[in-house]
Amino acid sequence: MLTVTGMAAQYLYETLSRKEEGAPAALRVVYSEEGYQLTLDDPKEGDQVFEHEGENYLLVDSAVGEALSDATLDVQESAQGMRLTLATSSTPQPQSEPEPEAESEA
Repeated sequence: MLTVTGMAAQYLYETLSRKEEGAPAALRVVYSEEGYQLTLDDPKEGDQVFEHEGENYLLVDSAVGEALSDATLDVQESAQGMRLTLATSSTPQPQSEPEPEAESEA
């Protein structure tokens, strides 16, 4: 399971407090060709949901969650200000899940 430090939770929660009204409820960790990124999204069935002060702030689907099972999301000070970091012994890519087959009615 992805570990989120208290400082990272507070940082993400504060970031979400500045989102536009009507925007999706939380941030989602996604994997793309550029690596792991955050995007706004709403919870979906099967998500690992992180909450802070009773509000969802971070969503992780099962494939990303499995790939980041030993990772820690933290915040560190940099020359540009506070910055999220993702630390793990290795940075695996999520395995794509097979598409569910459509059931036909008999």
